[in-house]
Amino acid sequence: MKRRLRIAESVFAGVVAFVCTVLGARSGWTQDNATVLAPNPTAVSNWAPAEVELSRFKKQTLQSVSFTAGGLLTGRDDVDVSFLQLGVGTGIPLGSFDNVVGVTPQFRVDWVDASSAFDIPSHLYTFEMQFLYRRVISERLSLIGIFSPSSRSDLTTSDNAFRVFGLGLVNWDWIPDRLTVSAGVVALGRADLPVLPALGLSWTPNRRMRLDLRFPETRFSYRVAKDGGRSEVWLYSAVGLGGNTWAVTRDNGLTDELSLRDYRLTLGIERLVDGGGGCFAECGAALGRRLEYERDPLETELADAFSLRAGWRY
Repeated sequence: MKRRLRIAESVFAGVVAFVCTVLGARSGWTQDNATVLAPNPTAVSNWAPAEVELSRFKKQTLQSVSFTAGGLLTGRDDVDVSFLQLGVGTGIPLGSFDNVVGVTPQFRVDWVDASSAFDIPSHLYTFEMQFLYRRVISERLSLIGIFSPSSRSDLTTSDNAFRVFGLGLVNWDWIPDRLTVSAGVVALGRADLPVLPALGLSWTPNRRMRLDLRFPETRFSYRVAKDGGRSEVWLYSAVGLGGNTWAVTRDNGLTDELSLRDYRLTLGIERLVDGGGGCFAECGAALGRRLEYERDPLETELADAFSLRAGWRY
């Protein structure tokens, strides 16, 4: 009855199994340096100079190959969604890796398993090209700009399928290595949400904890293992915004813009490796789900769903 969803769930289960296998195989992981050096971690600095930081970037053009899968499951006759996303990231240094232009083509397909009461396509597609510019102005000041034109539709119409996500941020290290504040503007490229101010901060009280208060996702992370300068394992909890807008053809033959929106509460585990790669698995809840069409002023409430997501990144 729900064959496409079961296929997506099988893919997700395979990714989770891979993540667990990788995590379990790393018998060389050790505790944080501060804990190893003293029985009482508070007796030493959380910023021990012997600790080696992971690099977020590779010193090559090919920066990443990523695979992500997951879904929203209700367990009832409502709207379930599963997805698969693929991406390839490249980085071009303009003189140095403090001044980088990144280009990332991405493809995503969402399979929708909906009750006949909902006028919604069974497939939604996203073709996206993300351009990222990062520049370090000084020791404390940096700029980040993201421009992502995309085509989002059910492939039956091109009316209003072209969308642009845009983000411009100025980052200031208020307290170096501890507290960074950000300000700018973000355009989500969605029909249900306008251009919004982008304000946030990143607080790192010690090497094992990090709090990112940002839109569209706020995350608290705690590091549970570290293998020198090779890899780290983090547990995290997050609150964020889900959904998107697609151009579709409705059952009556008219073209329209479909927006799905929800609020995510998630718990996850993530392994990071030197150079920006890694893998993750997470689960949680999608609350306050809404379905909205531009030609129809009414919003349709959807059932809350159980959220699953996992991925791998080279």
